[in-house]
Amino acid sequence: MLLKTLFGITPVLLSIVLTSSVSASDAHHAHHHQNFGSFTKENVLLTPKNYREWVFIGAPVTPNDMNDGKPAFPEFHNVYIDPTSWNHWKKTGEFRDGTVIVKELVSVGTKESASGNGYFQGEYNGIAATVKDSKRYPDRPGNWAYFTFESYEAKQGVIQADEACAACHKANAAQDMVFIQHYPVLRAAKPGNK
Repeated sequence: MLLKTLFGITPVLLSIVLTSSVSASDAHHAHHHQNFGSFTKENVLLTPKNYREWVFIGAPVTPNDMNDGKPAFPEFHNVYIDPTSWNHWKKTGEFRDGTVIVKELVSVGTKESASGNGYFQGEYNGIAATVKDSKRYPDRPGNWAYFTFESYEAKQGVIQADEACAACHKANAAQDMVFIQHYPVLRAAKPGNK
C-alpha cells in the first residue's frame, strides 16, 4: 500500500518541482529583452519608475564644499542601469541600443557618523537620466540623449542640449559617453576585466 501511494504521489511532486523551476527560470529571464524606457511621441523620456530595483552601479559624490558650492550635479549620484542593459554589458562590454541609466541626486546629510567622519547621504534632490537609442536620437553624439526632471512627480523629462551634457561626456567619459572610470562595478563586470 505504501509503495502504491509513493508511486502515485511521485509524478505529482515531480511535476510541481519542474513547473516551479521553469517558472522561477522564466521570472529570472523575464527582463532579458525588456525595454525600460517609455517615451512621448516626441521621443522625450517619461519619468522612470522603479529604477531603484535596477542594477546599482555606483555613487560618486561631488560635494558642495569641494566645489565652491556649485557642483554641476550636487552631491551624491546614486546611479542605476536597467537590467537588460546590465546583462548585455556583462556579455559584451558595450552599452546596447536601448540602454537607460538613471542618476538620482542626493544631498550630503552629515559629515559625522559613529563610523567616523565622511560624507553621508541625506535627502533626495532629483533625478537625471540618459538613454542610448540610435532610432530616437540618430543625430545626438553617440546616439545618447540626456534628460533632467523637474521633480519625481514630473510626467516627463526635459531633453538637454548637446552642449549641456553630451559635450562633457564626449570629452571626458572613458567609454561610449559613459564615465566608466568612476564605476568599478561596470569595470569589474566588463568581459576580460575579471
